[in-house]
Amino acid sequence: MHTRPDSNSGGTQGGNPIRHRLDTEALAPIHTRALFRICRPPRFMPTHLSSTVRAIVRPNAIPVTGLLIGVVLLIGGRRPAQASRLASGARAAADTTAPIVHEVDIRGNRQFAAGTLKENIRTRPNRRVLGIPGLTWWRWVHQLGSADWMWERLGRALRSGGEPPAYIDSTTVGGDAERLELFYRQRGFRDASVSYRVEPREEDDRVRVVFEIEPGSATHLRRVTYAGLDALRTGQKRRLVGGTVFETASVSMGDTLSVRVQGQRYREPMLLEERRRILTFLQNEGYAAVSRDSVRAVVYRATPDSFDVTLRVQTGPRYRFGDVRFEATGPEDAPPRSDTVDVAVDTTGGGRPQVTARFVDERRLDPAIVRRSLRFTPGAYYDQSAVQATKRRLDGTGVFAFTNLSPQYEDAVRRDTTGAPYLPLQINAQTRQRHRLQAETFALQRESVGAREAGVRLNEFGVGLSGTYENVNAFGGGETFRLRTSASVATGLDSLLVSSNQFEGSASLVLPYLIRPFQSLDRTFDLSSARTRLSLTGLTALRTDLGLRIRSRVNAQLRLEMDHTPTQSSLVDVVDLSLSNPDTLDQFSKKFLRRVFGRGGDNLQDPVQRQQILEDYTQPQVNTAVRYTFRDATAGPMRRWSGHIYEASGEVGNTLPLLLDRFVFTPGRPDYSLPSLFGGAGGLTGQLIYRPYVRASVDLRRYVPLGSGTTLGLKFFGGWAHPTAGPTVVPFDRRFFSGGANSVRGWRLRELGPGEGLPADTTTAVPESPSNILGGDVKLESSIELRTTLFPSVLAARWIGATFLDVGNVWFGPRNRGFGQADDNRDGPGAARDGRDGRFAGPEALLDVGVGGGAGLRLEWPYLIVRLDLAYRLHDPSPRNDDVFGDNFSGPLLHFGIGHSF
Repeated sequence: MHTRPDSNSGGTQGGNPIRHRLDTEALAPIHTRALFRICRPPRFMPTHLSSTVRAIVRPNAIPVTGLLIGVVLLIGGRRPAQASRLASGARAAADTTAPIVHEVDIRGNRQFAAGTLKENIRTRPNRRVLGIPGLTWWRWVHQLGSADWMWERLGRALRSGGEPPAYIDSTTVGGDAERLELFYRQRGFRDASVSYRVEPREEDDRVRVVFEIEPGSATHLRRVTYAGLDALRTGQKRRLVGGTVFETASVSMGDTLSVRVQGQRYREPMLLEERRRILTFLQNEGYAAVSRDSVRAVVYRATPDSFDVTLRVQTGPRYRFGDVRFEATGPEDAPPRSDTVDVAVDTTGGGRPQVTARFVDERRLDPAIVRRSLRFTPGAYYDQSAVQATKRRLDGTGVFAFTNLSPQYEDAVRRDTTGAPYLPLQINAQTRQRHRLQAETFALQRESVGAREAGVRLNEFGVGLSGTYENVNAFGGGETFRLRTSASVATGLDSLLVSSNQFEGSASLVLPYLIRPFQSLDRTFDLSSARTRLSLTGLTALRTDLGLRIRSRVNAQLRLEMDHTPTQSSLVDVVDLSLSNPDTLDQFSKKFLRRVFGRGGDNLQDPVQRQQILEDYTQPQVNTAVRYTFRDATAGPMRRWSGHIYEASGEVGNTLPLLLDRFVFTPGRPDYSLPSLFGGAGGLTGQLIYRPYVRASVDLRRYVPLGSGTTLGLKFFGGWAHPTAGPTVVPFDRRFFSGGANSVRGWRLRELGPGEGLPADTTTAVPESPSNILGGDVKLESSIELRTTLFPSVLAARWIGATFLDVGNVWFGPRNRGFGQADDNRDGPGAARDGRDGRFAGPEALLDVGVGGGAGLRLEWPYLIVRLDLAYRLHDPSPRNDDVFGDNFSGPLLHFGIGHSF
């Protein structure tokens, strides 16, 4: 029987004797255990720091502009509770006769960023609007709510939305000085001292708190020695030193491993990081029993300005994976059953571990789920990272409510001829209820394409009902089957009549593994987790305001979801097949085509463009694609206050229909259509048209925290689509559009672009608000948004104010003839085109972008974010000149949405 080594037993250091030791736990309360012993006399911080504080001041005057403060309540708020407590420190029992902190200044600092130092300071002035001195609105709001004559309920609301005065507290200021001194000492300035003084202002009752820092000389690391690693082989030592956090000048691989450090300042956080790295390395090399107490650091002052550090490591024995015992408990009433799992075993150590599975009250679960989830080979040397990967695989199946993997040290058995014990691993799991049925109602908002003069509602609101059935263990291996149906109706706010209805059904099967022939990708790329998703979706809808009915829209998809790390993943759509069968009603020509073409076809006389629009909206279509997407995301899927989301995608479309067309249906003369699956109903030709293409896009989003409750969001999107083979356009649903609540918000959905163009044969002066019916082949778009918390908790929601600026547009590609026209018989192939053709013409096309900006409000609940944006057009690239600087400005747009815009 083997247990963990005694991690509390210490070693002795040869050479200079240790005369004085001081655990850094006394200096840094964040250390939960005594890790370091500092070899120098203990030096205590000063407990008395001189200061001058004016104790008696006149009461603060409350502003008379109550109405102005009421308005400010709508645009401002106090800090979140945690930040407010940190800022106020000991203000809960603050002396209201004390002066108010006007400014906090740090002097003598040349080593660290001021913002980094201020994170250690709890003495802070009241917030200011845009940093303007005197505009401490939130303090004034709090004082107004504290007035004696104020109604109690209104007073509580004002106080909760404001910020209490930043009264100075000598205890808090003294603690700030000690924290700053500790910060410097932990980062190599062992003789640093910090004092403070309070400077009153003559004109009022405000004070300035000044911290004076005398850093002293920096102390550097000279040599780091790793003691106790005799059990490691030379290759292991080399890998250990190769990942060190120290800037290594030379390495000694003698009896005791050591490195000489080059020009690196001594920092205790750096030693903590090195300890964590050593523990991780040893656990992944088989030393399973090491813990935080297994690594201790002893620091010697080698010279007046340098330290030597000895890291004493107790590795304990090196283990191999022993028997794996998996036990799952379910919610069903079933007799226990056991089985042996057939897995590959490493027998180089002389033993042959077994993997067994036992199920209690669980009828369906198959032992194969254990075999697919194991990320290690029984009998191989212990690897903690493989154990963690196994837990991620088990959790990723969705079958288990919880899992726990624990090495059984008390059952370790010595079978290895080299003396390495076999360490059993116990896996306990609790399965979920297999069947789940759920019904829910929901509200929806749909932004439509159209124009007011055509009677098309630009924003619809509706309700719906959905039902979902889910089986989390359909075939016994953790497969999740989900069936969902939903129905909804919607209308505009100006009418009670239903303008659209929709019915949708979907079925999906998620396998927690890759299917053949893709299983080798799992081991090849050492994936963190992998899934195979098969889905089938069908939809039918009626748009009475467009005179258009979608008889059926079907999409079938086979997708491989591969996670490389917790933040990076690859998505491969092996098959993405969609079929669409639109049907025009009697009112379609009146409500849609007449608006697009003009009453006599004057707005769009180009026959190619007319035919393209008719195909897009009336012809049954088929589309297939093979797509790869790489995604790197550290930001949360809903609350995006920090981190990033980077995504790049590339796809090739309609290669399969082209091959069928060329070699099966019409050999040698493809007409880019396939025989219809709908019997010709609802189409112009009775054929399924397809358009071969390639497409690529990049979507970059970053969220930069600027302070408590404030984030700067940045977005860039670039997309390119290009038709291949004979057609000169890409499929309608693979083109790019610009404008809308999640795009350039100064325009309605799909209203911006292409380029600065309009149809060349437009007989009217400037059409009013035409939608971009054709779409574009190139898209560039960028946005910047500043989000600030106004109220941390009102109606159980966080109120967030936002200001934004959007820039972008779409353009036709080189093979698209665009809006311009040329009569080749009359003018020749090189004839100039009339009008603005909307094509992408290189860098100068960037002058044709639309610019929009505005402000908005977000209400954030734990499960929902509601967004309202008021957007203005700042630059309209089209001849309409419909922006705030033009003569035809039509006013701002109000967008409503769910979730952040990006």
